[in-house]
Amino acid sequence: MKTALFVSLASASLAFGQLADPGCPRYPSSDRTELQGQFDLERMGWEFAQKAARERKSKSAARSAITRVNFIDNEIFQKMDADGVSPAGVTTDAEFLRRVAIDLTGRIPAPEEVEAFLSDKSADKRTKLVEQLLSSPAYTDQITLFFANKFEVTSGFYNEIGFPGRNLFNRYLRDFVQRDRPYNQVVTEILTATGDSDQVAPVSFLTRGWQNGDPVQDTWDTLTDRVTVRFLGFKTECISCHAGRSHLEQINLWLSKRTRQQFWGMSSFFSRMVGARVSGDAFNQRMKWIYSDRDNGAYYSYVTSAGPRPPRSGGPYTPAYITTGEEPQNGEWRQELARILTTDRQFAKATVNYLWAYMFNYGLVDPPNGWDLARVDPKNPPPAPWTLQVTHPELLEQLADAFVLNNYSVKSVLRLIANSSAYQLSSKYPGTWNPAYTRYFAKHIPRRLSAEEMYDVLQLATDTATAMFVNGNPEPISFANQLPDPTEPRNDGLVLEFMNAFGRGDWLNVARDPQPNILQLLYSMNANQTVLRTFTMNPNTPSNRPARLAQSQYSDEEAIRQMFLATLTRPPTAEEVGTVLSMKKGTRLEWLSDLQWALLNKLDFIFNY
Repeated sequence: MKTALFVSLASASLAFGQLADPGCPRYPSSDRTELQGQFDLERMGWEFAQKAARERKSKSAARSAITRVNFIDNEIFQKMDADGVSPAGVTTDAEFLRRVAIDLTGRIPAPEEVEAFLSDKSADKRTKLVEQLLSSPAYTDQITLFFANKFEVTSGFYNEIGFPGRNLFNRYLRDFVQRDRPYNQVVTEILTATGDSDQVAPVSFLTRGWQNGDPVQDTWDTLTDRVTVRFLGFKTECISCHAGRSHLEQINLWLSKRTRQQFWGMSSFFSRMVGARVSGDAFNQRMKWIYSDRDNGAYYSYVTSAGPRPPRSGGPYTPAYITTGEEPQNGEWRQELARILTTDRQFAKATVNYLWAYMFNYGLVDPPNGWDLARVDPKNPPPAPWTLQVTHPELLEQLADAFVLNNYSVKSVLRLIANSSAYQLSSKYPGTWNPAYTRYFAKHIPRRLSAEEMYDVLQLATDTATAMFVNGNPEPISFANQLPDPTEPRNDGLVLEFMNAFGRGDWLNVARDPQPNILQLLYSMNANQTVLRTFTMNPNTPSNRPARLAQSQYSDEEAIRQMFLATLTRPPTAEEVGTVLSMKKGTRLEWLSDLQWALLNKLDFIFNY
């Protein structure tokens, strides 16, 4: 039963989305729903922990048998032991292989790779696998896509970002991931970029926030919210329109005490930036941007014209960092913002939390872009009945320490996580699952594959990789996680249709949606992208895996086994083999095609467990 607190929170959340203030960015219903679910889960976890603490007084904690590999495991299993939560067992080799391959590369291994890993008896084979994946070109593709999604890289931002700038930024991110450049340096370059958007890669991040046709203050304000969300983990859009007081008390305690003037102080860091919009070609078919900085100026908030935010007056405002009030030490305000932000402890904590949420499908602070800074310090807990937002405060600090000590290496954090026993727990829980255990990471939380992952594993499972062409790139690409933005491949409507059906979105009008739905299942069962990859019109010209297996010298049992290895990254059970053999109809090619189609529509193909 919900407590009175959460009834009031639900009401407040709904009311917040219906404020009379016409200039307030409406809190999307999806965000309200997610926020309410998080409040419920936080409260449930807090109540469970309080009950466990009372019971600890009468009995000693039993240590789980799970091996502790690193400090992640020490923190995760110590808390479970202390509160009497039993973890799931360690996942099987086959499940681990598929899970980590998809998370780190967006792809599934070939059948021979599956067999080699499963037959390997060495004690360190999982560690070696993680290192192999981290060193692969596919890792660069997948984590480049992670950051491209984070920064919403697209050429579909009206007519402001052309193919040259888009491709340049994508290559910039690929280079960052491939060389594992320090993330703080990359963020500094993004925040301080100057020059031509066709020649300077990080300039596209600035253009992505440009509010063309609106007062320039709206661009500064939009960039500020994009910066706080992506680099610090919290939204500031609400206080760009109004003070937090009387609006956010039921949503975010820390933001409820922030004012619009404080937001303008943060936005002032951008107020000396100058953007010039010029033609990008001889025919004015596209535009580009050239950025520079003035040596004077400040944030004047005398804005009465219509725009995305309500009118404001006052100022001039000079830069003041929103969490500490720190001011720049010189007149290069964007450089100073980059210096203050990348040395802010919250930058490191937000970054590792984003990476943790990517690998575990649930953050140490969740949602990872919804931090409430008033509810993350166990030494300064929030007033009752609020609870701490962070699940494992000490672990979060240790991860941030490791990130900084490893020169802000993203790969070092992913390596730590992938090698931990906590990450390698099974998604199957042997006992009665309590939703409160989610905040203990007592089992691995499955997730539906992303649109790009769905397309790529479909190609690999059926052995039907098809070249795709991207505007501005002379060479074709083979995998969806290599596409530079959600508008590509523009010349292939079937691929676009497939990925749109699985929630890719476009970062402008349609948000990315990772949630499964019944329409996706129906689409997967009937769409040409799936169905046509499972059968061959001419059996004498094998064009996919069923046709090649049909023509192979494999026995029926071995052909079935190969199909399972290629599609589900595991061998079939004896029962599954028996079922297939008992139901096969028609030619060998026909029943193998039917089997391929059935495996592509199993939940353990569509989800990463």
